[in-house]
Amino acid sequence: MNTIIGELGKSAKFIDLNNQIQAKKSPIQISGLTDVGMLQVISAINEFDKKPICIITYNEIQAKKIYEDIKYYQDKVVLFPKKEIVTYDYIAESKDLPYERIESLNKIVQKKNIIIVTTIEAIMQNIPSKETLYQNQIDLKIGGTYNLEEIKQKLIKLRLLKI
Repeated sequence: MNTIIGELGKSAKFIDLNNQIQAKKSPIQISGLTDVGMLQVISAINEFDKKPICIITYNEIQAKKIYEDIKYYQDKVVLFPKKEIVTYDYIAESKDLPYERIESLNKIVQKKNIIIVTTIEAIMQNIPSKETLYQNQIDLKIGGTYNLEEIKQKLIKLRLLKI
């Protein structure tokens, strides 16, 4: 645990905040924090409550900044980027973005106590259900024997998902 987060956990005001969260009191208002202070409190809440947190911000630049800043305090943070919508120029579309989105979804599914940073636009975009996405998962092992037609069909289904 980060030293700053550990010290924050000893604060009477933080303990009161944590108790309000545990009691599911709502709404809870915190004011007067700097950007760094906000991220420290979010990291501490995640660390002490062991609950997932989703931070939704207004654009990709802000989301990446928050993601990088939280990574300073802990490594249980995932950036879920928006899907690029490029209707006019297929060549300009990023080929890495779908892989980043899939990697983020995999981390979200695997970890319970995680901080997810995303944008309004990213959460408004449709994504396949968990069952649909993972029913066509392909696990290959060195030395294994596989049905080529079955692999082709799964790859086609996965390509059609539009992640």
